[in-house]
Amino acid sequence: MKQLLPILIGLFLLSACASKRNYNKAQKFDQAGLYTDAAALYLKSLKANKNNIDAKLGLQRTGQLVLEDKIEAFQAQYNNGTAKDAVYSYLEAESYFKQLSALGVKLIMSEEQKEYYLEVKDKYLDLLYQQATKALSLEEFKNAETQFAEIIKIDRNFKDAQSQWVTAKYEPVYRHGNQLMETHMYRSAYGDFNIINKATQGYKNSIDLQAVCLEHAQVSIAILPFDYKFRGSRAYTQSTKEKIVSELSHIKSPFYHVVGDEAITSIPDWSRAKDQSMALKFAKQLGTNFEAKSVFTARIDKYLRKQGHKNKQEKRGYLKQLVEQENPETKLIEIVAKYTKVRYYEYTQENSVAIALSYGLDRIDKNEKAFADNFYGEKKDKIHYASFDGDYKKLIPGTWKYIDKDSPEDQVYDSEDSRNRLMALFANKKELRSVTSLENEVLNACAKHVANNVMEYQPEN
Repeated sequence: MKQLLPILIGLFLLSACASKRNYNKAQKFDQAGLYTDAAALYLKSLKANKNNIDAKLGLQRTGQLVLEDKIEAFQAQYNNGTAKDAVYSYLEAESYFKQLSALGVKLIMSEEQKEYYLEVKDKYLDLLYQQATKALSLEEFKNAETQFAEIIKIDRNFKDAQSQWVTAKYEPVYRHGNQLMETHMYRSAYGDFNIINKATQGYKNSIDLQAVCLEHAQVSIAILPFDYKFRGSRAYTQSTKEKIVSELSHIKSPFYHVVGDEAITSIPDWSRAKDQSMALKFAKQLGTNFEAKSVFTARIDKYLRKQGHKNKQEKRGYLKQLVEQENPETKLIEIVAKYTKVRYYEYTQENSVAIALSYGLDRIDKNEKAFADNFYGEKKDKIHYASFDGDYKKLIPGTWKYIDKDSPEDQVYDSEDSRNRLMALFANKKELRSVTSLENEVLNACAKHVANNVMEYQPEN
């Protein structure tokens, strides 16, 4: 809230400045007798700051003059123009009146003029209604829809224009949906009736027809127990199945429905099924008597969970210290580097999960393969970091043979690149993601992959 307060104050000051600026401009136009321009600027000023009393008073006076001009324009159209022009002239004046009223500026609008407006409005809407009903009778639906929409915009309670507009708008959609049903395009027909029912809560028998379309277009899915290629994957078949069933059950579409396991276990010959192919055969024998339209089968071809061992490796390096030392030749004190041999350690570990799944969907009611696909997912996480019992920021990489005496084989790698690489190891993460976490991520990806493929299967019936 403290951070928001300066922003709010800034916005308020900007609005106040804009209000004052527009007010000053409005005064100049007002003094010159240009009340229309003055009213527009007073209006902008008041919108910027509703508490600007001077702007409100200026708009009260000039706005009334503008409104009277609009009323005069209406009167002229009423006397000499068309009914349509008169109606829209009055509506323009009324809109201006309401706009200023919303800002607290009360103008005076003649009741007598309103009586004239109601008279000419009824005249115009009667003419428009006749044209619209004629267009509807000729099945010129788009033309009729436009005309009824205009009537409703002016007076939504005029005769039965509202219901007539519904007919003009949705009768073509209703007919198209019925034509699609006749050709067994139930999924597309469902879409038409859904458009109608969302907007109208039912037109003719569109609700019943939509239900019929869903019954024909919906893909009900029974899921067989998952198979496995290698015995080591057997323990993961049920958990993999549950993850995929959950994802399929949460598809946000009415066209897919997962039925319970009893659809499979209630197959008369189920106890004799030795594998998925035999179970699928028994389901196909039931045909349309089978509870689901389709059967989902899957086989785990690979399921590897690797919990890596944490490896510790000794590394040799140097602890760098800057010390003062007298130069024997110049007798001057110099800053020199002193390297002390030390040991530090590097740790590595890797966890990984890999899953491969073959799966497909068979249509029982049509005795055909809907689709077949496979999934492969792999996730790894590894750590590689260094540890030192001391100030690692002074550590320098290198090699040495003896910790207590020098050797020609000793090497100090005191370059910027070598130091940066070593410091990066100390900065690396030290916590490894668990195998369970990696497994959940791969299973989720697998389930989403399967669900996406199911949703891409969009049969009409």
